[in-house]
Amino acid sequence: MNPQYKPLFEEITLPNGVVLSDRLGVAPMTTYSGNPDGTVSDAELSYYQRRAGLGSLFVSACIAVSENGIAFPNQFVAFKDDVMPRLKQLASEMKSQGSKAILQMQHGGRQGQPDLIQAGETVAPSAIAESADKPTPRALTGEEITDIIRDFGETTRRAIEAGFDGVEIHGANTYLIQQFVSATYNQREDEWGGSLENRLKFGVAVLDEVKQVAAKHADDSFIIGYRLSPEENNADSVGYTIEETKQLVELLIEGGIHYIHVSLMEFKKAPRGMEDGDSIVQILSKQINGRVAFVVVGGVTQPEHAVAALEEGADIVVMGRQALVDPEWTEKVKQGNEADINETIPQELVGKLDIPEMMWNAITSYGMVKVDAKV
Repeated sequence: MNPQYKPLFEEITLPNGVVLSDRLGVAPMTTYSGNPDGTVSDAELSYYQRRAGLGSLFVSACIAVSENGIAFPNQFVAFKDDVMPRLKQLASEMKSQGSKAILQMQHGGRQGQPDLIQAGETVAPSAIAESADKPTPRALTGEEITDIIRDFGETTRRAIEAGFDGVEIHGANTYLIQQFVSATYNQREDEWGGSLENRLKFGVAVLDEVKQVAAKHADDSFIIGYRLSPEENNADSVGYTIEETKQLVELLIEGGIHYIHVSLMEFKKAPRGMEDGDSIVQILSKQINGRVAFVVVGGVTQPEHAVAALEEGADIVVMGRQALVDPEWTEKVKQGNEADINETIPQELVGKLDIPEMMWNAITSYGMVKVDAKV
């Protein structure tokens, strides 16, 4: 192995004492490929097993914690017990090469799809549509908010019973938890809205519920992470900033989180309006200051990019699209064969990377991955 890549294979100890064998992992990627009943499909099991050797932290696609929060066609779900056999198989495949299997938990909120939800409607902090062509969600009642918090807890219990090593609370990418943080989409006048303190309360309450369930049903080795979007960009408003996110980070650390995962398209991105200063990763790394693990994603295709992300302030670097393109990425780096890493999918490997058909259709139609036409 090239000596410059050795930092990628150093151990790291999480706040709960769990030791990860390297600084690499797989980011959550929506598969669009569950069975019609919300269980994990055979194609998904193959997809996860193929990528189980990429790093020590393996985060699943987001699972819907509530029936009224389904956000994708063929999303797998956690709100009924008959999904458990397949969830157990998923955990087993994700752990098959030594990775820690993390189940990412999500509620779509206003990003839900009415045609996939029994009531035919979406729910959100406030009755505010994202755009004119999107349905207006119904504002959640206080009782419904409490129910959803409990749903995150119930999903945690099922994750523990299924054999997952941890859960990740999805507080990013404009889904329900981030909607509560947003002053644009959360205009409630009760305890869940108004001040920043109140707008952050929902995510903190979810963390508290998850911690309580884990304490009851798992031992101290159970990992709890939180994914956040560091700033909000809306078409018609500025949205929250990195400064508000720093306050969320403090609450998460105080609440006992084990890692914080920042959702980025590019790990060197600077906050809007601060392009001449530190990157978002540098800013949040300084804020976290080693108290919990800091997980970073965004634009990593080569091992030198992963090393650069560590130098920027990350503790763990996870890959999304690159994990789709080259499931053998980490082994190539270990063997000194990084010149063989594929940044696009060679034509001869199309259909041979264990990417489920519906996921393949989605990522290619959206331009998320490129196929090399050269043979």
